Amino acid sequence: MEFKDKRILITGATGGIAYEIAKILSKEGCKLALFARREEKLKEISEELTNDNTQCIYKKCDVSNREDVIAAVNYMIKEFKGIDIAILTAGVLIPNPIQTFDSSIIKKSMEINFMGIVYFIEQILPVMKKQRNGMIAAISTLPDKRGVPGWGAYGASKAAVSWLMESLRAEAKQRYNISMVTIKPGSVETPMIKDYHRVGAVPASRAAEIIVKGLKKEKKVIQFPLSQVLLVRIQDLLPPSAYDLIPVELAKGEGYPEVKEE
Repeated sequence: MEFKDKRILITGATGGIAYEIAKILSKEGCKLALFARREEKLKEISEELTNDNTQCIYKKCDVSNREDVIAAVNYMIKEFKGIDIAILTAGVLIPNPIQTFDSSIIKKSMEINFMGIVYFIEQILPVMKKQRNGMIAAISTLPDKRGVPGWGAYGASKAAVSWLMESLRAEAKQRYNISMVTIKPGSVETPMIKDYHRVGAVPASRAAEIIVKGLKKEKKVIQFPLSQVLLVRIQDLLPPSAYDLIPVELAKGEGYPEVKEE
């Protein structure tokens, strides 16, 4: 796949992986539509990335608000007359310790990490069905098959993304020529994990390079880095009795907040 002249939607575009992806694509001669909650930052990035070969538009959008998502997609359609590629990256990482188990954390994580993607797919699919082509790529997470102590809210929301994308992938391609791509990063150095040290974390710029390369190759699943892919897949094979022997504090990772029992 070539990106030149492609109309590309990116969520969560004001930082991390999404910003780095937008920077790469701005050199490919694309038409970019950037969406995130921070409007001033979006304006700044849009001005930075616009050049002789790249048109860049933006609109404030809270992905957990369906009306915002509808308005964002409608705005892009009005400006670009269609959508060729959607890269859905917006997300949050919120610890949910067992000592203070709180349903509101899980609700917020699901609303942003999962429903935010659902709302966009709901609006984008009719457009791509009419075009009879397109690509939707959504960020899940590498460890999406087993629970991780302290990170149940995040993991559950991302595992839901993996299930949803896989459930849609074959039918979307066979019926409408729409590619559904699941992106499964391991640890990436982004503002989202700045308080949590992760051994082997890759820079966001490197993650963006891997993702863009994978999209060009039209991969169905993009997962990285290799060392973490191998480790996670080995852990996936462990029986529950062995998996549960992994020290909880090690599984949570450095920087996890200390919590007192309520």
